Amino acid sequence: MIDIEQLSKEERYDIPDGYFEHLTDNIMDMIHKEKRKRRNIWMTSIAAVCLAVLSTTLFFTTRQDKAKENGVLVETPLPDNSIDEQLIEYYTAEITEIDYYNF
Repeated sequence: MIDIEQLSKEERYDIPDGYFEHLTDNIMDMIHKEKRKRRNIWMTSIAAVCLAVLSTTLFFTTRQDKAKENGVLVETPLPDNSIDEQLIEYYTAEITEIDYYNF
C-alpha cells in the first residue's frame, strides 16, 4: 500500500506565466483559424470547379475549330424561318381553314 505521507509535495506541473489571462484569446484564435480553413476549402473547391468547366469548354471549342479547319466538321446553315415563325404560319393556315359558321 502507498503511504501518502511519504510522497513528495512538490508540484509536478508547471503552468506558464500568464496562461489563464490569455487562455480565452488563444481559444478564440484557434476557432477563427478553423473557420478560415473551412472558408479556404470552399474557395478552393469553387475555384477547382470553375477551372474544370473552363478547361472543358476550351478543350471542346479548340477541337471544333480544328475539325472545321480539317474539313471534318461541316456546319449546316439554319433555315431562314425560325421555329416560331413556322408555327405561326402553320396555325394561321389552320385557323383560316376552319368553317366557323358550320361548326
